[in-house]
Amino acid sequence: MKVAISFIGTNKYLDYLPQYYENIEKYFLPNSEKTILAFTDGDLEDTPDNLKVYHQEHLPWPYITLKRFEIINKARKEIEKNDWFVFIDADALVVAKITEDEFLHRCCGVDTNQVPLFGVHHPCHFLKMPPHNQNPGAFDQNLESEAYVDLSKGMPDYYYQGCFWGGKVPPVLSMIDELEGRVNRDLEKDVVALWHDESHINRYFLDREFDVHTFGPEYAYPEVFDEYCNFEPKIVHLAKDNSKYQQ
Repeated sequence: MKVAISFIGTNKYLDYLPQYYENIEKYFLPNSEKTILAFTDGDLEDTPDNLKVYHQEHLPWPYITLKRFEIINKARKEIEKNDWFVFIDADALVVAKITEDEFLHRCCGVDTNQVPLFGVHHPCHFLKMPPHNQNPGAFDQNLESEAYVDLSKGMPDYYYQGCFWGGKVPPVLSMIDELEGRVNRDLEKDVVALWHDESHINRYFLDREFDVHTFGPEYAYPEVFDEYCNFEPKIVHLAKDNSKYQQ
């Protein structure tokens, strides 16, 4: 099985790449052929054969995250060589073994081979932390945005975090194309979705709920809320300061 994994690390976020790469090689899908797609404005020399570098200028906030679908599409030809595409935030670290069986075949009793896309249950939504503990939660309510979510029939069961998502190739490329278009059409109207790319992902997944496998919050474990988490981490969203997971 071939898997492309996207790392977007411009400016200081490039510093995360060495351990990000090392832990993916050690823990994530250990029996698969993995290619890391690194989008960065930094200089990388003597990189491993399975790390492909794409130049990406640093964009001011929030465009560096909002434009990530457009950024990822720079590596489209490389992604098309793979069976699966996975996006993992630069400051998210795989800390426990995630096997092919666990990731692709069975999780929570769902056969993900029949589901083309996946996302991760936002841990703060899982823990019912503000703003997720009341309507409208974190769902975009701006009618002018293509990320708008209609809540007239009630709140969805899941709110997805944008740090970990992906799917089979080519369905995931169709998702990337569509969300790139939605973001750019919003920007033409001077509209920015509430939580940027994450808001667009949520709208896309909610419209296709039967095509999306939802991984539990342990795949987006928030280190800053460690004391509130009653689950063991698989992938940790690192604290910006004094992270115990960084070497």
